[in-house]
Order: sequence, then structure tokens, then C-alpha cells
Amino acid sequence: MNVYFEEAGAFKIGRVLQEQGNAYQVETLHGKRTKVKANSIFLKFDSPDMAEFAESIDALSKEVDTQLLYDCAPADEFEFTAMAQEYFGEKPNVVQQAATLLALHSAPIHFHRKGRGMYKAAPADILQAALAGLEKKRLQAEQQEAWAEALVRRELPDPFLKQAALLLVRPDKNSQEYKALMLACTRAGRSPDVLLLECGAFKSVHEMMRARFAAVHFPRGTEIDLPAPAVPQELAELPVASVRAFSIDDISTTEIDDAFSVVLLEGKRARVGVHIAAPALLIERGSPHDKVARDRLSTVYAPGDKITMLPANVVEFSTLAEGRTVPAVSLYVDVDTETGEVVGTHTSVIEQVPIAANLRHNHLDEALSAEVLEDASLTELPAVGEFLPALKVLWTCAKALKAERERVRGQPEKHARIDFNFYVHDDGTVDIVPRRRDAPLDILVAEWMILVNREWGGFLNQHKVTGIYRIQPPMGRVRMSTHAAPHAGLGVPQYAWSTSPLRRYVDLVNQQQLISVLRSEAPVYTATDADLLSAVNSFDITYKAYAEFQQSMERYWCLRWIQQRNRKQFDGVVVKDELVRLDEIPLFVRLVGVTSPGRGVQVEVELDEVDELTLTVSCKLIALKKGTPTRLLDDEELDELVGDSPVGESVGEAADVAPDNGEAAA
Repeated sequence: MNVYFEEAGAFKIGRVLQEQGNAYQVETLHGKRTKVKANSIFLKFDSPDMAEFAESIDALSKEVDTQLLYDCAPADEFEFTAMAQEYFGEKPNVVQQAATLLALHSAPIHFHRKGRGMYKAAPADILQAALAGLEKKRLQAEQQEAWAEALVRRELPDPFLKQAALLLVRPDKNSQEYKALMLACTRAGRSPDVLLLECGAFKSVHEMMRARFAAVHFPRGTEIDLPAPAVPQELAELPVASVRAFSIDDISTTEIDDAFSVVLLEGKRARVGVHIAAPALLIERGSPHDKVARDRLSTVYAPGDKITMLPANVVEFSTLAEGRTVPAVSLYVDVDTETGEVVGTHTSVIEQVPIAANLRHNHLDEALSAEVLEDASLTELPAVGEFLPALKVLWTCAKALKAERERVRGQPEKHARIDFNFYVHDDGTVDIVPRRRDAPLDILVAEWMILVNREWGGFLNQHKVTGIYRIQPPMGRVRMSTHAAPHAGLGVPQYAWSTSPLRRYVDLVNQQQLISVLRSEAPVYTATDADLLSAVNSFDITYKAYAEFQQSMERYWCLRWIQQRNRKQFDGVVVKDELVRLDEIPLFVRLVGVTSPGRGVQVEVELDEVDELTLTVSCKLIALKKGTPTRLLDDEELDELVGDSPVGESVGEAADVAPDNGEAAA
């Protein structure tokens, strides 16, 4: 005797070897022996034989018209044998009964199983919804297949154009586009980024890198579509400072946050003004402009590109551009012009400041050496015009301020690291120009910015108004805090970023707090304010992510620089293990196949096999640097080159204009 039974959700055929009460010992069509309970058996038959039975029910079940079966089904529950009789006639044979059972079982959206061999026709509305779902899935599968084939042919379907970056960084793995992309990658033998590049989703690796970054950090887009904020009437009534202020920035800087003025007084004294752009006078807490700045937290800089923290209309109104009289928050100090010592009371005011000039590093670095600034006999210099005396006073004071900080630090600061400015031109070529951190103008600006951040941090603390501080214990790392504390790396009692409110949200918040004190108003934020604490917690993470993006883009343009000059041999210095920093450009490469020559050793290397997509380049050691003795840098210099030491971090903080120096000209 043969039986048609169910096991593990599948129908099987077997020959009964032995009957054991309510169970049977059965040998299946494929020779497997199994124990089958009586209630799992649907049909018993002697003929046809198992092979013929299997072949017959498979063929017949495919001929069964599911819709006709559904139309014949009663409203109530029914047994499969009754349905076989209704469909095939009064006395269906065993093959027809089995085919009916298999057809019912294979159409779960038409027939709902209610028990052993029992079914019920699905309600019409539920059936229609299920059929619509099946049709939708069929069409989706066809669409995915069509998209995948197009991608394999290196054609880009329209839906992929806007989603390309998102598919690489934050894909919806249930979406048709993602499934089609994965299918195409498997068939084409390509990774998703390579395949999308080959299909033209991005014009270049550079565009892809930027798009991926924006998809993560600017999901709503990098453009800011906000109307200009209303200008309060009282801004026009602010007093106008009796100064001719000037800024010192890179030639490409458009967000000009700070400017200086120097007014000579009687005797050997002068009044120095440091004037900081004041977007906080326009931006109220909780306003749309404040919210977008809070979301972004900082301007993003990369060679040839930037994504501003504030809308262009706010930057345009607030930037300290040449030829304008602009609202600003100013700090005035009286100084001794010979010693550089600060001798007068510090005064902070909100005012309008006439900006006489925007001086640029690119035009002044060679002309304004330390020797020139310290030459008492030199009274004129065409490159700086009327501002040479003011620059001399600022330089004298900067040296004194630096010396005092170094006394507190217990050691001098070293400026071994060279900064590099990237200039990306319209034709895609790039120039990389080195600038030493110890250039007089860099030190001058940095020292005065440190003074302002120190004084305004102390001013907020004195008035018991919460500020956002950068603090560093003597042996610890720099971190953010809402409480004033010393910054050991800089050698100051407190340090509150306040001098870059156009491009850092921390500075904007501190400026809002400062203005509230100067106006004798309630502070905008309290120490327990959730929004303030959230900004503090988010800033370092976001700032680090932006810095990593800038570094990856700088590495990309370094590799492009190498390719554009068709060069392979370069000089460099070993900074850590097999890691070498090239001398001419800020590119770190790793020696392959050799033991490190030793930390600080000058080497000559050969570069090859540049891969822009992975930002890698092969590097092999040619020799120790020829023609000069090997120069062993000390640990502090090497740490600063790598940028992973507390000292290196402190120097970066001191150079408060560093992001501007990294801003590239397009």
C-alpha cells in the first residue's frame, strides 16, 4: 500500500513497510525510511505506482485552474476531497484528489488552511488585496531586473541620479534601487561606488566624496534657503568707532571674523582694538537662522570648497569687508608700545567699526618678516601702506603675550608644522602653497585671538554668565566645558572661543552671552539649559567629522597634485614607524617592504599606483636623503607633524585662524 502524506510542511509519497498502531513505517520515493502518524496521511492507494503517481499529480496540479477552483468553493470550510469532487466530477480518482490538495495548498492567498485537509476560500476583498500585492511584487521584481541590467550596461536609471550618494552611505536595504544595485554589482563584479562611478552617477571621485559627506551630514542639502533676518533698528544707532580697522586673512577668506585697530596715545602708549563680527546681533535664539547654525555647528572647509554654517545673507551682512562700516563687538586694551605690555583697562563695547582694509597673507608674508616689523628705522612699506606702525605695535605686543603664556606653560611652544594652502582652479589643477606656522602674521593674529578668548571668557565668568570653554588639565586632553578652567596647553586661566562667530556655533553662543552682559540683559542660556548642553556635547563630534572630511579632501588633492606634475620621487621625513610625511605637500605615505629607517630620518621615496578612489598610493624607499646629513627631529616636532600630541593640539588652538588658512580659492 502507498500513502500520500505531509511531513515538515511538504507533501510526500511513500510505500508502507509496516503498520504500528496509529503510525506507519514508510519508505519514500527516494528510499528514505520514516515514521508517519496516521493523522498526517491524506490518501492511501495501491496504484498507480509511486513514480507514476508523483509524475501525474505534478502535471495535473499545474493544469488546475486556481480561479475556477476559487469560484467553485463554498462559503464555508471544506475538505479537499469535496473540492476534488466539485472540480473533477462525482468520483475523482486518487491522482485528481492529490492534485486538488496540492493546488489548494499552493494557492494560500486564495485558500486559507483551516486544519488537516480543510480549507476556506479567502474573502473577496482580502483576495483582491493579496493579488494586488503579488502584482506589485512582480512589477517590482521586473523593475529591479531592468535597473540591474541597465547598470551592468553602465547606464544610469533616472531614480539613481539623486539617490546615488545615499545608496553608498545610508541605503534603505528594502528599496528597489538598493536591491537592483546589489544585483548589478554581483553580475558586474564591481563594488557599489565603482559601479556608480562607471555609470556616471558622479562626474569624478571628488564629486562622489563630497556627495557622500553631504548625504551623511547635510541630508536636507548644503544650500540654505532662508530670507535675510530683519535688521534691528538699534544697529543703525550704534556708535561708530573712531578707528580705521584692518583684517589679516588668507586671500580666499570671505567670512572675515576679526579685525584690528591701533590708535597711538600720548607717550609710549597705544590703544589696540580687536573687532569681532557680530552675527549674534541679528540671530535670536530659536530663530530659523539659529536653528540652521545649531544643526551645522561649524563651517566646513575643503580645498576649493566650503559649506557655510550661516546663510550667505547673514555672512554678507556681518563680514568685516573692506570699505564698510560693520556692527561688531570690540575689545580695547591699552599697551606699552616699547615693551608690548598690556597696561590699560580692558573695555568691551558693541559698536560700528569702519573697515579700512582687508590685508592678505599671500601679499604680506614675504614682505613682513620679523626683522621688518622690529626695524625702528623703517616707517613705510608699500605692501601695507598706512598700517605698518599698527602692525609693529601688534607684533611687539604679540611677542610679549606669547612670552607670558610660555612662562605659564613652563616651556616654549614649537611651530615645526608647516601649514599648506590649497588653491583649486577652474580647470581642475591644484596649487599647494606651504606656510610656516611661525610666520609673524600668524603669531600676531593667534596671540591677539587668544587674548580676546581669554578676556571674554573671564568676563563671562566674572558676571556669572555661562559660557562654553576649552579647558585642558596639565596632563590631560582638551575638552569642552560650561565652566571656566585653565587651558594648560595655551597657558591661560580660561579660554572661551569667541572670535569666529561666523563659522563656529560655540563662538556664536558665547557672543550671544557676551552681548547680553554688555546690554545688561538676562543671559540667553543658563548653565542647565538643555540646548546649550546639547550643543556642547555635539560640537566636538561634528567638528571632528568635518576635520576628517577636510583631511580626506586634502589627501585627494595631494594625489591629484602628484598626478598633474607627473612626478614620482619626493623627499620626506619618517614620523612614525613606516609612516613618512612628504616635504612639499601634506601627504602621509607608508613605506612598503622595508623596516622603518628610524623616527625623524629624512628619506627619499618613490610613489606609484595612485588610486583616487581609495586615496592610496604605493611608496618605496629609495635612499636616505642625498646631499645633506640626516636630520633627526625631536619628539615634539615629530608629534606635531603627526598632529597627535597635546602640544600639537594646543598649537592648533592657538592658531585660531587655522580653518581660514585651510579655505581654498576656487
